[in-house]
Amino acid sequence: MKNIVALLLCITMFYAKATETEKLIKTKPEKIIVYTQGAQVHRNALVNVMPGQNTIVFTGLENCINTSAIQVGGTGGFIITDIQHVIFYPEFEKAKESGDAKFKKYLKNISDSIIELDYILEDINSKSEALTTEKGVLLNYNLYKGLSKKDSIAFLKEGLTFLREKLYNINSEQLKFKKEREKIQIKKNALIERQANINNELANQNNTGETERVDYRVIVHVIAEQAGQANLNFNYYITNAGWMPSYDLRAVSTEQNIKLTFKAQIHQQSGNDWSNVKLVLSTANPNRSYALPQLSPWYLGYIQHKQRAKNNYYGGNGDAKSVADAPSSLAEVVVREGEKDAEFAYNYTSVSENMIETEYEIKLNYNIPTDGKEHYAAIMVKDLKTMYRYKAIPKLNNNVYLTALIPDWEDVIALGGSASIYYDGSYIGQTNLATGGVEDTVQLSLGIDKNVAIKRSKVKDKSFEKFFDNDKVHQYTYEITMKNSRAQKIEIDIEDQLPLSQDKNIVIEKKELSGAKYEEISGLLKWRTTVQAKDTKKLILSYQVRSPKNSAVAFAFN
Repeated sequence: MKNIVALLLCITMFYAKATETEKLIKTKPEKIIVYTQGAQVHRNALVNVMPGQNTIVFTGLENCINTSAIQVGGTGGFIITDIQHVIFYPEFEKAKESGDAKFKKYLKNISDSIIELDYILEDINSKSEALTTEKGVLLNYNLYKGLSKKDSIAFLKEGLTFLREKLYNINSEQLKFKKEREKIQIKKNALIERQANINNELANQNNTGETERVDYRVIVHVIAEQAGQANLNFNYYITNAGWMPSYDLRAVSTEQNIKLTFKAQIHQQSGNDWSNVKLVLSTANPNRSYALPQLSPWYLGYIQHKQRAKNNYYGGNGDAKSVADAPSSLAEVVVREGEKDAEFAYNYTSVSENMIETEYEIKLNYNIPTDGKEHYAAIMVKDLKTMYRYKAIPKLNNNVYLTALIPDWEDVIALGGSASIYYDGSYIGQTNLATGGVEDTVQLSLGIDKNVAIKRSKVKDKSFEKFFDNDKVHQYTYEITMKNSRAQKIEIDIEDQLPLSQDKNIVIEKKELSGAKYEEISGLLKWRTTVQAKDTKKLILSYQVRSPKNSAVAFAFN
């Protein structure tokens, strides 16, 4: 009876093996969802399956697949029983199949020798650690620390002699172990180098003239009820890819709104070129943790305060680069009569949003090589509601800056990124656009306008020093003159300041501010005024400083 059961089992196993079919399938990505970090690759395949077990091997995949994020599905009369991710090494497989004695013998001997040397190194390290422990016990003995209750000169001399002999023996043994460890390590390194050389020799020996690359595969095992076609679709997450947003902000004149061009900088180094593939850009990041945060105990302590001087100089956009470093502007396109205007990629982008992320589906096929470089894809262009305003701080310099205020900024962009600023066809500089702030309006500096001038000058006949019984009074008066040479009126914001006192004996008194808004805490003065076309306007700033007669009040500048 046992023999019959064994025979039936063998027949069943032979039949199952005989009916199992393995197919190597080369596919092309149908769609790739690119996240800010990583990408999701979608592939489809139509496979002929035979009744029974079928092994379908998808070859030529990316080198950075997250094995825990492989998903396989499909339609047809079959059952998916198993999914595997394997790395296929062609040269080693050839050597194993041919039974290469050199491969088996040399590599096994070297591997066994390396293991044996590791055991020897471990034994040496254990003995050396024991000596180190013994040395520590000796040095911490109370006799040598002066803590022994049996202290005497003779006893101490005897103890120090013993200590010297023991330390000499321990140090000598440790030096021997060090030399022996270095010799063994040299032997081990030589074996590792030899192992690598044999592998290279083996690869060259089995090379047919064409370099065969390592093949990254996904193996799908299915059971089919009958012969037919199986429509398989599978997707997986890869790590060596991503995108980041960048923007162009283009202002033509103060009469037109700013145009924002939203671009994606896409990069990938997956080992496979993405050729003629549909891209979907997602603002999601699968690597980000979505675990709920928890509060920890909050302990208070003492800190030391340090004062730092602040520079309030207004120098335009702090992140702006020089024009010499600027990239060239877009080439001008000359459209001849009867020719069709060129279209842009952003006309082929659709946007979908949910509660967590935003996706930009590009309806054009793209080519992204696996070179790790940045490749640009235009997503969309928006016409932004813009308010233009001039700004100046004549106390610091005589420049008048043209600024653009863009309200409702949170509704404009979903991700922060770098932005290149252009005005009237010229590159102005670069800034960073951020989301998630408390301000809903963004102010951009468009550079210095030479058609608007400003000057702050001291009025000498209204600036003086007077003495009273115990006090002296300094009065300062300034005139701020604005000249608009443009053909249209402008709106300008001007900032100045009054000094602040931290001494009750020094009193600052406002005399004339020409309607400026005054901030008590900071001492800032702010004007917002209109200057008509081809016109000049003046503001007066006057204040007094009262202080004790015999004291000297220091001014950094007036």
